[in-house]
Amino acid sequence: MLRILELPPLFRPSTSHIYPPFKNGKYMEEYFYDYILSKKDEIESNMVYVPIFWTNLQNHPGFSKMKEKYNHLLHEAFRVFPVNTRFFTVVQHDDGPQLYLPFYMTIYGACTGDVPLPLIYQDRSNRLVQCPKVKKDLLASFVGTYTTHNVRGEMFTVFSKKPDCICHVKDVWSAHVPENDAALFIDLTLRSKFCLAPRGYGRSSFRFFEAMLLDTIPVYFWDDAEWLPYKEILDYSLFSVSISRTDIGKAYDILAAISDEKYEAMRAELRRVASYFTLDGMCQYIVGNI
Repeated sequence: MLRILELPPLFRPSTSHIYPPFKNGKYMEEYFYDYILSKKDEIESNMVYVPIFWTNLQNHPGFSKMKEKYNHLLHEAFRVFPVNTRFFTVVQHDDGPQLYLPFYMTIYGACTGDVPLPLIYQDRSNRLVQCPKVKKDLLASFVGTYTTHNVRGEMFTVFSKKPDCICHVKDVWSAHVPENDAALFIDLTLRSKFCLAPRGYGRSSFRFFEAMLLDTIPVYFWDDAEWLPYKEILDYSLFSVSISRTDIGKAYDILAAISDEKYEAMRAELRRVASYFTLDGMCQYIVGNI
C-alpha cells in the first residue's frame, strides 16, 4: 500500500479559479490526489506521497499570511518519518512548491521540479476534443500575451509579418480570457498546420497540449530548459517541433520546410501518443516511476 503523508484538509483547498479558459474540472494536483486514493492499496512503493493542492493553495489570496503556519504543520508531519524517507509530490504551479520540503523529495512538476509533467487540466466538456476539423489554410498561429517572456516577444517578431501566419496578441496578461479570444484560439489553431506554443512565465505552455487536442502540431519555444515530459519514452521530433531561443530567427523557415507528407506522418504519430497527455496517462506514468 502506498503511504500518504497525513496533512489536514487546509492543504487541499478548493478553488473557483478558471484558467485556462477551457478548464472545466480539476487541476493536476486535485486529479492525481483522487486517482491515488482510489489506487493506493494496489501500489507498492518505498516513497511517501505529499498530498498538497499547490496551485489552489499558492494562488489563494491568504497564502502569504498563512505560509508560516503551513510550514510549521509540514515540518511536524515530516518529523514522524526517518530522515532518509523518500517523498514525492505533484505540482502544476509555475513556481513549484513554495513551502518547506525535506531533502529526499522528488517533485513531479508541470513547469519546474525534478521530473517534467504535461501542463494539462480537466475539461469535463471535452470542448477542444469535439471541435470539427477544418481545412488548414495557415502555416502557423498564436493567440495570447506576448510580453510574459522574452521568448514570446522574439517569436512574435518573426511570425507577425508572415502572410500565412496570424498572431493575435495582447500586451498585458490576465487570468480572465474573454470568450471571443478563446473561440479565436480554437478557430485559428484548427486552421493552422502549426500552433505556436512559447513558454511564458513558466517553462511550459498550456497551448502545447491544447494544440494536440485540436489535431494540430505544436511548436514549443524554450530557453533555459526544454521542459517536455516523457522524453525517455517519446521522440518529440516525430509529432511536434521544439525550438530553442537561439534558433527562433530560423523558426519560420523550419516550419515552412516540413513537407505535407512529413506533416501528415507527424499528425498520425500525435494521435498515437495522445493518451500520454491525458490526466490518466500522467497518473499512470507517475505511479510507474514511484
